[in-house]
Amino acid sequence: MATRGLATRALSWLAGAAMVAAVLHTGQARAQIGPGLASEETVRAIMQKTTVHAEGLATPRGLLITPTGDMVVAEQGGGTIARIAADGKVTRIGGFRQPHDVAMDARGNLYVADTGNQRIAIVTPDRKVSTWVGDLKRPVDIAFNAAGELLVCEFTAHRVTAFASPQKRRVIVSGFQPHGLAIGADGSIYVSDLTDRRIVHVGADGKIDTFAVDMAMSIGIVIGQSGDVYVAQRDAGKVVRLTKGGKKLTILDRLKSPRDPVLDRNGNLYVAETATGRILKLAGRF
Repeated sequence: MATRGLATRALSWLAGAAMVAAVLHTGQARAQIGPGLASEETVRAIMQKTTVHAEGLATPRGLLITPTGDMVVAEQGGGTIARIAADGKVTRIGGFRQPHDVAMDARGNLYVADTGNQRIAIVTPDRKVSTWVGDLKRPVDIAFNAAGELLVCEFTAHRVTAFASPQKRRVIVSGFQPHGLAIGADGSIYVSDLTDRRIVHVGADGKIDTFAVDMAMSIGIVIGQSGDVYVAQRDAGKVVRLTKGGKKLTILDRLKSPRDPVLDRNGNLYVAETATGRILKLAGRF
């Protein structure tokens, strides 16, 4: 499986000008032109290509960009973790059951939300796999905070738990089914609340409030360089941008079960299109 570009399929939103909402649909691109985009020539000038970064994956989700620029993907359907190098070469590690997400620590250890096995597994740089912490309640999303704690969305326990070690843990927030989290530069946490169809914000001081509403089946969150929040809505088939000013903008539409957007160091946005086995890339500075 090689990384390859396709013809232009979508547009992305241009900050400070207007929204151009991308639509992936049988190879066609359509633009929703907002105020300030007076001509098709102007639209074409800011169009950005959406390409297929990788395909042929087994129900991909849980994307991670490593410090070396490789992409790590949880293949839920294959029970494997795939690593995609910049040249398109793919290596895999198996032995998992419905893995949902991955995270990496400063030493290069890979942590896997091994959902079907109710555990967080650890994969060392020499590819040894073991259980880091077990007996969890359907762990689905994981991320490290600045203190080095591993935050885990325990879906059926209705909580987000922070692990300083397998033995040392604390509950961050509870009372709903969490499925997606991201950590801001200020230490605040954004969590997808599937129970109440919203995005919850947990401040660095522990204060909890609602950041966005009407966010049904939001599976995966990432924070852009501007501080705006990007969310994949699985059943709606779209990726939305939630601005700090409170606006909700659709940047991709008509996707097939999108999940778990992620950004690379240059600000390009990737999203797993789970139902097609593909990873899509939106070039830009998100």
